[in-house]
Amino acid sequence: MANLTTFSEKVLRYLEPDENRWSYWLEKQELQAVSDASCMHAFVDCIKNAREQNKKVIVCGDYDCDGILATTIMVDGLQKYGLEVGFYIPNRIKEGYGLNCNTVSLAHKKGYELLVTVDNGVKAHDALSLAKESGMETIVTDHHRIEEEICCDVLVHPTKMEESFSTLCGAAVAYECIRALGVDTPYHLILASIASIGDVMPVTHQTRALIQNGLQLLNTSKEKHTYILANDGMLNETSVGFQIVPKLNAIGRLSNMANVNNAVRYFLNQDEREIRRFYDQIVHVNDMRKQISTKMTDCALRKCTPQDPVLLVSDPSFHEGIIGLVAGSLCSQFQKPAIVLAQNTDSYKASMRSPEGFDCMDFLSGFDDFRALGGHTQAAGFSLDLQSFPAFVKYVKKAGAAFHWTPLQKETLHIEPEDITTQSVQSLDALRPFGPGFQLPAFEISPVNIKSVYDLSNGKHRRFTLQSGLQCLCFNISPSDKAKSVNSIRGFVGSPQINYYRGSKRVSFIIDQILYK
Repeated sequence: MANLTTFSEKVLRYLEPDENRWSYWLEKQELQAVSDASCMHAFVDCIKNAREQNKKVIVCGDYDCDGILATTIMVDGLQKYGLEVGFYIPNRIKEGYGLNCNTVSLAHKKGYELLVTVDNGVKAHDALSLAKESGMETIVTDHHRIEEEICCDVLVHPTKMEESFSTLCGAAVAYECIRALGVDTPYHLILASIASIGDVMPVTHQTRALIQNGLQLLNTSKEKHTYILANDGMLNETSVGFQIVPKLNAIGRLSNMANVNNAVRYFLNQDEREIRRFYDQIVHVNDMRKQISTKMTDCALRKCTPQDPVLLVSDPSFHEGIIGLVAGSLCSQFQKPAIVLAQNTDSYKASMRSPEGFDCMDFLSGFDDFRALGGHTQAAGFSLDLQSFPAFVKYVKKAGAAFHWTPLQKETLHIEPEDITTQSVQSLDALRPFGPGFQLPAFEISPVNIKSVYDLSNGKHRRFTLQSGLQCLCFNISPSDKAKSVNSIRGFVGSPQINYYRGSKRVSFIIDQILYK
């Protein structure tokens, strides 16, 4: 088929056995028509009414990549529609997630009459009730799970829209709202595509079209706010996910060092010097995030007990905005559930990450003394009073030893080292974007014939060179893998990658798991 090598066809057949469906994955998807759902008509009517009555509007967002870009899209779109618009994203550490009563009170005092949430709101019951009592109109635009009735005048949510919009992230919902007003721009589409990648949404339906069209615009226009946040010359969902998204998430994580609202000001600003000034701040904060994350991970590795069934680490120096990254790192290295806690003056904040097959929420449900608890199967966050911490430690040790779970065996696509060439890896571009719903498979090379081994960064990483010449890189190699004999290695599971260096391309294999005989 056109643009398909033997390698990319092998991948497509693995992901989509039905050849009649191949055209969907191989063709660029065009954006769906603007939603005709009743909730979208209600949104448009409410905004039109606000413009006619000269109402001041405040947009309340979230502090991650999706929330920052959702806020930017909604604010810029409503301003283009002719409204006076303010915005606010809460401080992650001081205020926590979502719309709160204090924000509503301050907005009301400042004369805002219409409150619009983006990427949050479905759980803000107290704040929305206060807004209603204060006489404010409320529009909730969100994509998170609805668990109970929401007190608002208008709710725009993927579950209230056509099936083609079912996979939208928060910024994509905001984008669809601005499309419905008829004031959307290519810039809004670029931002919605980046947010869709950052929030790891299923790459099907409208989300696939948003990512494909948005990235095409980004690569052709070299848009000044977004393109400079990346390193590669041509961007795909992988490079955006590793180069742009973490920089935006870092601002929200380190809210004691940066004001996340400045990220929205950055994306709204058109002055070249101001854009450069904000950009320098974003890069600096991300560099700080890297340094803190590395330091915390090294500390956690020293303090954790790898033999424990559930890893648990706390340290007075830990930054609560980074604990999720550290928990993820421990979980990845040891393939065990990991809990990392940061201590505040009156409580502990904690993040938990687990391998596939282990349900975080199921495990935590046996402890009933949380201040707050929320999350999903493989990721959870919670807080504890200081006096509850010893009991929680005892619970984790006891429950961890008794908790039965079966690690899911990762399905792999077997390939030969000779299959991995620059041309074959580049041919995967015909299938992009990859993501949930169309996930790039885990590739297995086995058996492997290892020619040489070389440790990098003082033993933190390891490079295996095969007889074929293919270099296989294992980043943050675990102590157990490091201690085992190279002769006992049967194969590697991971993914191929093209590296660009001084104008030349070289393919390598990034190891996720080492297989043993």
